[in-house]
Amino acid sequence: MSNGVRKSTVSIVQIALAAATLSAAKFALMWLPNIEVVTLLCAVYGFTLGWKGIAASGVFAAIETLIWGFGSWVITYFIHWPLVAFSFCILSRFIKPSRIIPTIAAFVLTVEFSVLSALVDVGLTTGYFYNFGERFVIYFLRGTWFYVAQIACNLVLFPLLFKPLTALITRFTKKQDVKINPTEK
Repeated sequence: MSNGVRKSTVSIVQIALAAATLSAAKFALMWLPNIEVVTLLCAVYGFTLGWKGIAASGVFAAIETLIWGFGSWVITYFIHWPLVAFSFCILSRFIKPSRIIPTIAAFVLTVEFSVLSALVDVGLTTGYFYNFGERFVIYFLRGTWFYVAQIACNLVLFPLLFKPLTALITRFTKKQDVKINPTEK
């Protein structure tokens, strides 16, 4: 197998595994209200896998759409999850894995998710702009406890798990870079 084909194959497998773990983790915790690890995993994959983490988050959004059908949330998912991975991909170029900065970034991105989902839902469900601001505020405030729970979840998960998961994924990806055939150039 040529080196180029091998690299492409490894990339496809990494994207598929990352997307699969995103879906599996979401389903595993589905029975716990507002407890989510998707933000953490998208961040870890963006930080460690770069563009492959961004692609995996897009595949995850597509899988969710296939499972649950189309709704206004689909637009939010296709914007937000790749944005999380992209943000952490950029962050990886400037910092080493730590606890504080990724937690702050997760907080900001979770707040962004709450605003984005309310904007998309209000914009798509009403179809007009009359009193948009008032309707947005009401809709956003209605979901406040949902968003607070997600923010609290990320404020607990990121300091505990971001650095160890990043180290684990980095170790696995370095092992995949080793040549299968030592005589291969």
